[in-house]
Amino acid sequence: MLFKKIHVIKTSWRICIGEGANKIIPKFLEELGISSSLIVCGENTFRLAGRKVEKNLIKNGIEASFALVEKPDFENVKKVWKKAKIEKVQGLIGIGGGKNIDVAKTAAFKLKIPYLSVPTIPSHDGIASPCSSIFKEKKKLSLFLEPPAGIVVDMNYLSKAPLRFFSAGAGDVIAKYTAVTDWELAKEKKNEYYGEYAGKISSLAASIIIENSSRYKEDYKSAVRLLVEALISCGYAMSIAGSSRPCSGSEHLFAHAIDFLYPENQALHGEKVALGTLIMSYLQGKDYELIGKTIETLRLPRNYEEIQIPKEILVKALIKARKIRKRYTILDEVKIKEKSEAEKILKKVDII
Repeated sequence: MLFKKIHVIKTSWRICIGEGANKIIPKFLEELGISSSLIVCGENTFRLAGRKVEKNLIKNGIEASFALVEKPDFENVKKVWKKAKIEKVQGLIGIGGGKNIDVAKTAAFKLKIPYLSVPTIPSHDGIASPCSSIFKEKKKLSLFLEPPAGIVVDMNYLSKAPLRFFSAGAGDVIAKYTAVTDWELAKEKKNEYYGEYAGKISSLAASIIIENSSRYKEDYKSAVRLLVEALISCGYAMSIAGSSRPCSGSEHLFAHAIDFLYPENQALHGEKVALGTLIMSYLQGKDYELIGKTIETLRLPRNYEEIQIPKEILVKALIKARKIRKRYTILDEVKIKEKSEAEKILKKVDII
C-alpha cells in the first residue's frame, strides 16, 4: 500500500523567528494578498500581544478586528467563523497557545481562508502542524486540516513564558519517542503506510530535547529557541506524512482518555502526553527510565499527585485509551482490560 494513497504535502509558506518578529505580520499578510484580518486570541493574550498586533496592522493599512476564545470547542469555532463571515475577512491570525491557534486553524479551514500562527508560549506542537484538537461535548476530536500559511515566533514573548509552558512543550516533543515506535508497529502488523523520513524528523526532535533537557537551567532563551525549532519540525513531519502519525501515538490516546474521563483536569496537554510517554515506553520495551529522568529534569509532573489527577482516573484512562480512536499502537498488542493490569503498570513506572 506504500504508494497507493496520494496526499499533497502542504507546508507553511513563511516562518519568522526572532525578537520583535510580530512586526513582520503586516508584511506577511500583504504578501499573501490579505487586506482584512480577524485576530483570534484569549483575553490575556489580547492584552499581552493582540492589541499591539491589531494597532500595527491598522497602521499598515490592514483592517483588523478580534474574536475572543474561551475554550477549544466547536462553539468557539462557530463564533469565530460567524464573525469572520459577517466581516468578510480574508485571513485569520491565531495568537497565543494551542487553544487559540487550534480554534483559528479550524475556523480558517471551514472558511477556506489562510491563517497565521503566532504563538506566545512554546507549549504545543500545534503551532506549526495541520492538526487541531477540538472538543465536541466531552470528546476531544483530532482533526487533520491545513498548516498555517505563515508562522511568526516573537521571542520577546516566548523567552519570557513561564517554565511550566516550556516544560509542557518539551513534553509534547518527547512524546515522539513512543509515537514513532507505534507507527512502525502499525506498519509491521497492519501494513500501514510508514514514512521513514517523517519518522526520522520526529525522532530527531525528541532526541534533541531529551539530550538537552537541562539546558533551560543555564540558558533559558537558547532552550526555548531549540524547543520552538523542534516543535516546528514536528509540524513539518506531520505535513510530510499526511497525518499526525509521526507525532501522536498511544501516549496521546492516554492523554485524550484522561480528558474524556476527567474533563475538569487542569493539566496541560504536554504534561499528560509526557506521562503517557513514560507508560508507553515501558510497554514498548524502550528506555522508560530515561523518559522518567527527562520528565524530572524538565520539572514535569511525574506521578498522580504532581499532575493532580486521581489514581482511579489514570487507571481507567489506561484501559480506555485503546478505544479513543482507531489507531493501531502498542495498546492493541497488550490489550489492557482489567483494573489490576493497569494498576500494575502504573505502579511499575511509579505513577501511582
